Amino acid sequence: MEHLNSIQDNLKTINDDDIHYLDLFDYPEFFYGNVNNIENTDFCKYPKIIQEEMKEYEPIAIREMNNYNSSPTGVRLRFNTDSKRLIFKVELKRKWDYQKLNNLNSSGFDVYCIDGTSYIHQEVFSPGHGYNIFAKEITTPENGNICIYLPSYNSINRFYIGIEKDCKINELNYPKNKQLPIIFYGNSVTQGAAASRSGNSFPNIVSRKLNRDIVNLSCSSCCKGTQNTADLIGSMNCHAIIIDYTQNAYDTNIFRNTHERFYKKIRQYHPDIPIILLTTANFNFWRAYNDFDVIVENTYNNAIFRSENTFLINQKELFNEDEYDYVAVDKSHFTDYGMFKIAERICDIIRE
Repeated sequence: MEHLNSIQDNLKTINDDDIHYLDLFDYPEFFYGNVNNIENTDFCKYPKIIQEEMKEYEPIAIREMNNYNSSPTGVRLRFNTDSKRLIFKVELKRKWDYQKLNNLNSSGFDVYCIDGTSYIHQEVFSPGHGYNIFAKEITTPENGNICIYLPSYNSINRFYIGIEKDCKINELNYPKNKQLPIIFYGNSVTQGAAASRSGNSFPNIVSRKLNRDIVNLSCSSCCKGTQNTADLIGSMNCHAIIIDYTQNAYDTNIFRNTHERFYKKIRQYHPDIPIILLTTANFNFWRAYNDFDVIVENTYNNAIFRSENTFLINQKELFNEDEYDYVAVDKSHFTDYGMFKIAERICDIIRE
């Protein structure tokens, strides 16, 4: 890796004499899981009306929406190329680490080779602490099929890929029966906080295990279950929806008044698809969220009474109590072990 002062700097330690650079922002078709992937590349999750709603809540919601609405959480760069080596030149928004995350997650690019339906991890790269502009050379897998999970908690200002001259780069779509995405809506846990690298957030694990597109609408501290958010999710054609709306409500009364209303609004748009409700991801201090879990269970029970295609995952029941000390880095943010366990349960339900 070579750290740069400007993304236009000539490289000193990486030989790019035979390399032709493409501005990836001009190729939105290579990005998957991006809400605004139509005419150009824009990683913003939420429209202005939802961004503005955060002003009604606590200051941390305003700050986190400003910071992370543009993070490419859950977005994958997928392509096939006959170039034997690739050089990425990247300018990120932020230079510094983020609480509960290391750089391989918050600012990391997690590289996989795709072989049929198998995803084989190749490497992960991110800039050093205090840097945000860099170049990185990687070797292309023999079959040329690559999937790169983009940073969970940083924004990409500029993004170039260098391929060997006279080589090509092509779209690498999901199979026809796997192109409808699974939508994830949640808080910092669902955004991927505390995973060891960006590819190990549980929504990204689900996308690999099912070889299916996903959209991750999660934004730390901003999961409020608003009606405008329900309308956004309702407007998206999708295969399934996972709702991890719990502890960002903070107040039990607010949560009681909004959880089922949020679910029912989404269900109006999607009367038949699977919707999976998650209880709170909170360990060792879980008693504080007992009332929250009861509200989620009530929403689920009412949906089942109406014969709706709805499922419930009690996240605490995925683990033995003697596992609570190492399932999360604190009271709620999953380690990789926790991420894999919740991903496996979601996959089991969607496969049914």
